Amino acid sequence: MKDKVCSDFVFMPLKGDQRVPPMATGGVPVAAAGGAAVVETDSTEVKSKIVVVGDCECGKTTLIHRYVKSKFQETYTPTGFDTYSGSYNVSDTYTIHMSIWDTSGDTGYDRVRPLSYSDADLVIICFSISNPESMENVVSKWHPEVREHCPTQPIMLVGCKADIRSEVKNLPPSTPRPNLVSYDQGLKTAKHIGALVYSETSAKTSQRSVNDVMEVAALSSAGTSGTGAAPAAANASAGEGANSFGRQRSFIRRKRFSGLSDAKAQLRKEAAKSCVVM
Repeated sequence: MKDKVCSDFVFMPLKGDQRVPPMATGGVPVAAAGGAAVVETDSTEVKSKIVVVGDCECGKTTLIHRYVKSKFQETYTPTGFDTYSGSYNVSDTYTIHMSIWDTSGDTGYDRVRPLSYSDADLVIICFSISNPESMENVVSKWHPEVREHCPTQPIMLVGCKADIRSEVKNLPPSTPRPNLVSYDQGLKTAKHIGALVYSETSAKTSQRSVNDVMEVAALSSAGTSGTGAAPAAANASAGEGANSFGRQRSFIRRKRFSGLSDAKAQLRKEAAKSCVVM
């Protein structure tokens, strides 16, 4: 049945740290982590695993904290491996439960970090706009590592600490300017590695930029493990809804975007065509 209010499709940013419940609303267990799971209720719920990688101190953990907790992390704390959970409501009848894996960029973890890639639905590679070397490492280290363990999963490239550019502009004329990564350089790198989306964020000054990245990541990751692949565990209408969702989102894995506004506009357009009541 077609949704009578397709125009109400909205992108709602996550507020707070919402943990994924072990059981769905109707008392039906959710499938194992890493696989897309359809729940047999009047609404559909999908599980998605997103892995975040990049150099040490490039802004990975701050990005995740800003999204999950809506707070900016002032002090740098080295990360080993942490996992965060959040729910993203695509519509009143469709929810994506994200498992966000934060990894360490330290070389000491090079042998164990690959364990994080298991069952990943999407990988976000981060670099710091204030550190050109971290962007170079995207090509020389992170992209090869990701493709070795996730050969087909979509990748997003995110430049963190975009607020640094504004700070540099406000420096006195006599102050030496640091070497920063330009937007065009970041975009060129994203195209070189075949990234799905390139975006720049500032966890310090822009909650919206962080929300935009995670919203598109959630939508792009849903279905990459075969959304609707477990229809036996769901009723016929829920299975059809899951397949429809996968079809709606498949285009984003075929087209690269230089900015999130284009991606979100396309997602809204696709949703308006075929949003479905589960």
